Amino acid sequence: MDSRQQLRGIEDVARRWHALAERRRAHFDELQSSGRWRKYYGEYNFAREMQETARLAEAWQQVVLGRGGALAKANGSAPTAR
Repeated sequence: MDSRQQLRGIEDVARRWHALAERRRAHFDELQSSGRWRKYYGEYNFAREMQETARLAEAWQQVVLGRGGALAKANGSAPTAR
């Protein structure tokens, strides 16, 4: 496999992780707008999960846009998904 095919594969994986992070963000937005979050979370834990969800979606967006290397160096680690 040549390096261009490997790079396309890596880019595809990053796009998939980004899409998953955005779906999770949309789910949390829906939980917040409907008020259903109260069934599953305490206020502090929900706020923390919302922040983490937004952070991950933004981090994966940076990876997809090609700025992942600078972001990983700034944060001291690469973005991860749960």
